Amino acid sequence: MKSTFAGTNKQLIHPTSQSNSLYIVIMSMKSHFRILKTASLIGFALLVTVQLQAQLPEFPVLDSLPSQLDSLPEYEVKAFARRLADQALEVRDIFQQQADRTTLERDVATDQLAASEADTSATADERKILGKKLKTAKSEEKKAAKQLRKAIDVSEYAESVAVLDSAELRRQLPKAYKRVAALIPEPEVLEEPIADMIGVVAVSEPTDLISTETTVDSTAVVAEEPPSDKPSKKSKPQQPERPPIKTYDPKEDVLLNPPARPCVLTEDTRDAFSGELQREVQAEELFRFTNPALRSYFRDREHIICQAALSTRNGSYVLHLYFTVNDANAPRAFGNLPKNGIAILKLLDGETYTVYNLKLDEGKAADDGQSYTYHGQYLLNTGMFKRMQRSYFDKIRIAWSTGYEDYEIYNIDFFMRQLNCLLKS
Repeated sequence: MKSTFAGTNKQLIHPTSQSNSLYIVIMSMKSHFRILKTASLIGFALLVTVQLQAQLPEFPVLDSLPSQLDSLPEYEVKAFARRLADQALEVRDIFQQQADRTTLERDVATDQLAASEADTSATADERKILGKKLKTAKSEEKKAAKQLRKAIDVSEYAESVAVLDSAELRRQLPKAYKRVAALIPEPEVLEEPIADMIGVVAVSEPTDLISTETTVDSTAVVAEEPPSDKPSKKSKPQQPERPPIKTYDPKEDVLLNPPARPCVLTEDTRDAFSGELQREVQAEELFRFTNPALRSYFRDREHIICQAALSTRNGSYVLHLYFTVNDANAPRAFGNLPKNGIAILKLLDGETYTVYNLKLDEGKAADDGQSYTYHGQYLLNTGMFKRMQRSYFDKIRIAWSTGYEDYEIYNIDFFMRQLNCLLKS
């Protein structure tokens, strides 16, 4: 099943429900801020930041405005206006969520500063830092509120245009489209990889050096010349023998042609009754991730590490994802992996596939209580295999019970190798 990332946002998290859940988390935390010391506040606020900085739904992609509105049938123009009004409402909801988030951040910063002022052990520098943080939070809240008011005006205008009669609708629609498009921020421009700019570096073969190479017999005995009255000319010092120079062969370059990794099956049996194969490939690391905002907190470890493996049983193919979350507060920050929760697999060519988790997993705490492990089991459709066997794996979006998060894949040839290993005869 194919899907787009923008479509998943609406299926996964509704802005209003997310704001309510975050509000409950913040209000419960506010009761603790008044009794914690300043050092504890900073660590505790880190968890709040993880909640508040959850990825927001992506802005909708607007269809191109038809150049000749007068030549289009009336029903097409009305349908376009209706879609535009719905997309304007989506944009407004996103700005509403952002405004709610900045308000909650300002509340947290206010309580932090108040608790620091009440704490006699807090230093003046700590209070100064918290004061600056509160000032920044108020500024962001003001900007978000202003943008929300603008989005509300535009969405109301787009809705009023969508119900106009034919002639007035064709006249007002370009203006409504322009106002909605102005709300959507420009996409980030990614820098061009340096390899794409400079191309492939050529390597010349040292053919002349090989042809001019000479060898010297080190075992030869030089006969002593009889003494002569004439002074002998000084002989030139013998040149040391140079090692042979091997020419460059691209086929032997392990960077261009890395050796194939072995196919290791942890299970390879056949059911005695159905005759179906039961196989599972050895798990390997798929990615590791730490939010840059949390890097100073996770200095000696990664926040999330994911191992992955493919298996087949009774004709079903499953992608197993084993998450290790190095966080004692993982149940509060991530929740669980819900049954029928989605994962979106994005290939390097832009193709996306949506798969669904087969079982609920609440997570299992480690013996020291400082980390949790989760096991997601996502059912694969065999119709995906042909494309996956010749495309690289780019990114994956995981739906946790508290929201979703995107991860960049480092092991990009995962599906190529594991599918070939799993499906071998």
